[in-house]
Amino acid sequence: MAKGVPELTDIVVATDNDTIFKHVESFGGTALMTSESFSTGSERVYGAAQLLSNGSPEQFDVILNIQGDMPLLPREAVSRLIQFLLKNRDRFQMATIATPITDEERFLSNSVVKVVVTETGEGLYFSRAPIPFPRDASEKRSVRTSAASEPVYGFKHLGLYAFTAKGLSAYSSPDQSSLEQIEKLEQLRVLERGNRIGVVVIEEELMRESIEVDTPDDLARATEIAKRR
Repeated sequence: MAKGVPELTDIVVATDNDTIFKHVESFGGTALMTSESFSTGSERVYGAAQLLSNGSPEQFDVILNIQGDMPLLPREAVSRLIQFLLKNRDRFQMATIATPITDEERFLSNSVVKVVVTETGEGLYFSRAPIPFPRDASEKRSVRTSAASEPVYGFKHLGLYAFTAKGLSAYSSPDQSSLEQIEKLEQLRVLERGNRIGVVVIEEELMRESIEVDTPDDLARATEIAKRR
């Protein structure tokens, strides 16, 4: 997938696993062995950026973190994220993507990470809880109307990150922020340290087959989707 994104010039698999390292090299990819001490993917990306730039990651326009459990991300979504951060580097040090939640059950599920997004594309907060939460239960739960005129209960956050060197520096230390520890969401470290996160809202239809591969069933489904493409 990443090879088909025109904005990406260098694609590197950062890992601390020897089996993964050798597999990437076996098909001609570029692998980089990083420390086993990293507790989050973004810390590993920071370590990789330091190694690749000889300690000067500011030479990179944008540093992207594409997580290995999301092999079916649409190239268009990745391109839009990169373009967004390049155009908004004066406002944001980091950017990510989200998609509308039009199903109430998913909105209420704590396995779905939500983000509150302003009209100008800034992420105010990320949580496993249903946010924004309506004070009055009788009110219609809709923060926005989707293109299909369905009610949008909130926005699901997806773990694709783009950083400037300054934004990525939040992960130079393994010390997790207090909210990050509570929610177990690494992006909260950036917000707690005073940086801003831009959010690109991607249409739900485009992201429909972008499943996260966390179980054998997910892998079987992802393999079937990949065969159809």
